[in-house]
Amino acid sequence: MDFVDANPLASCTLGGNGRRVMMVANQSLPADVTPIFQIHAAGSHRPDLDQFLVQPTKEGWGATSVIRFSTPAQPYLHQVKEDFTVKLTARDSSGRVSNNNWDFQYVQHKKKEGGGQSGGGCGWQGGNGWQGGNSFSSNGHGADNRGGFGGKGQGQRDCIFCGGILD
Repeated sequence: MDFVDANPLASCTLGGNGRRVMMVANQSLPADVTPIFQIHAAGSHRPDLDQFLVQPTKEGWGATSVIRFSTPAQPYLHQVKEDFTVKLTARDSSGRVSNNNWDFQYVQHKKKEGGGQSGGGCGWQGGNGWQGGNSFSSNGHGADNRGGFGGKGQGQRDCIFCGGILD
């Protein structure tokens, strides 16, 4: 299980939002290989904290060199009380885990303030940044005050990943 790329590596905590994550291997993968998330703290995997993760479900079946999945909602991440990183990797049915892994960022979903309907748009692109958000990333929960991709925006807007369509 030698993977060469995975993308995109971020989602809001409600998951889904029409984005498919793809993990690409440089060889055909057996059908039993599935994507998994792991929690890492202080530089190592913490299996005791993986209970707070909802695992992704692979789309499609059969041998292929690409694994595709929609990001699952992560309603329990806020219960982890220490700094952590979510890592994306893969495992086969015998329990063997790939040596390749990537930091995966879950950004806390935010509803539009004022109770109105959230508009569309992808708030992480040029000028539509999301300020003051919470993200679960490499330095834990509430990573920094800039939100998911560090944009400098006009204050809190729609969720940067789902554009408010999940509100």
